[in-house]
This record gives sequence, structure tokens and C-alpha cells, in this order.
Amino acid sequence: MVAGLLYLIGLIAVLISIVIIGYGAPAMYQTFSAAMDAGDNVFATISGLAGQLNWALLPIIGGLALMGLGRIIMLLAAINRSLRGQA
Repeated sequence: MVAGLLYLIGLIAVLISIVIIGYGAPAMYQTFSAAMDAGDNVFATISGLAGQLNWALLPIIGGLALMGLGRIIMLLAAINRSLRGQA
């Protein structure tokens, strides 16, 4: 039960973060395209765009970690049940 909830919370955190990033993607794409067309410093533009996305790092990594922890708990529970059945 707890493993399923951890997995679900992690999945929701990752999906919501991706949706919010996708919502802001058109403006970021326009900024990048304008910098490429104008011949500006592309590396500065890319670092500026990456700086706008630094808030998303923690929810995505944390969500993936929660999902992984949930899967590990599910696997250990399945192993425990299978070993109990053979004894």
C-alpha cells in the first residue's frame, strides 16, 4: 500500500512538472530561435533558458526517486511473499 502511494506521488510530481515545463516551452523556443536568427551568443541564451528551468530539477529528480523507492519496496514485498510460500 505504501509502495503504491510512493510510486503514485512520484509519478504525479514528475507529470505535473513536465506539463508546467511544456506550458512555458513555446516562449522558450521563440527566445532560442530569436537568438539563433540574430546571431547572438547562443551559449548565453541556452544558459539563460536553463536557468529558467532550474526550479524543475528538484521535483523531477525527487519524483523519480520516489517512484524508484516504491518499485524497490514492491519488489522486496514480492520476494518476501514468494519465499514465504515455499517454506
